[in-house]
Amino acid sequence: MGYTLAVDIGGTKIAAGIMDDKKEWVSDFTQKSDVATPEGMYDCLLSTMYQAIGKAGLKKEQIDRFGVALPGILDIESGIAIYQNNLPWRNFPLREMLQKEFPNGTFCLEHDVAAAALGEYAFRKHILEIFIYVTISTGIAATILHRGEPIRGDGSAGEIGFFPIGKGTLESNASGSAMERELSEVYRINSIEEGMKLWHSGDLEMERFFSEKANQLALAIFQLTASLGPEKVVLGGGVINKQPEFFELIYRKFQLLCTHPIQKNWNQKLEKSILKEKSGLFGAATKARFLKRNATLLGEIRPDSL
Repeated sequence: MGYTLAVDIGGTKIAAGIMDDKKEWVSDFTQKSDVATPEGMYDCLLSTMYQAIGKAGLKKEQIDRFGVALPGILDIESGIAIYQNNLPWRNFPLREMLQKEFPNGTFCLEHDVAAAALGEYAFRKHILEIFIYVTISTGIAATILHRGEPIRGDGSAGEIGFFPIGKGTLESNASGSAMERELSEVYRINSIEEGMKLWHSGDLEMERFFSEKANQLALAIFQLTASLGPEKVVLGGGVINKQPEFFELIYRKFQLLCTHPIQKNWNQKLEKSILKEKSGLFGAATKARFLKRNATLLGEIRPDSL
């Protein structure tokens, strides 16, 4: 099959990795995003990709498959980055431009949360009816996989950040950016990490703060679980990956919600990310490896094939 290059594009950083035909990473490279202009952002993307290729000691002609994960609204079929809140691209013909740069390659695009979901799903080597990945980071979103395929609906499937919570939404209350804003404005605390340290040192205000946020997240996850009956719900994103004790708090809050006898084992559905910040890269690479004429073949994934 040759080599697969995966990229995970974000407003803060771009990560690239190259996977060989044994499904092993042979190189990776990460650098800060240049979001000043559309052209500058694209040049930054190319720079990241070429750095990963160089670190692997390869030539670009040796890369035959490319998986690209990015946030926001995108047309997966045409490869157009329609709108990304933290990126300068608007209706940007990303796949067309990359195809000109790498004419021998086959490209696919995927939403970054969906790519992370595919990565966690594939890494676990399960064939599951329903698998849910929830990212708790700058924002909050979920991807729902049915037999390895993302459920997209009208494009808004999994947008649990819009769940109403009090006077706001789940995202405006319990996302990483919302928590840091509240910590700064109300408690004069500079970061989630600092707040967590105070919590662990016995600060009652921080204990109440994180307990409330964990309860809000646990309730949203419970609603997803009750509605869809997933076999696994995996939590990832920067807040979870960097603060594993916050996952444990959410886990305990979720367990308290499972009061009916049929829910006695629901806590076993909940897991934290295994791949952490590499989830998106692994998912983008996985999807690219199962391309045929730009259509995914995730239905053909088997436990021994990943």
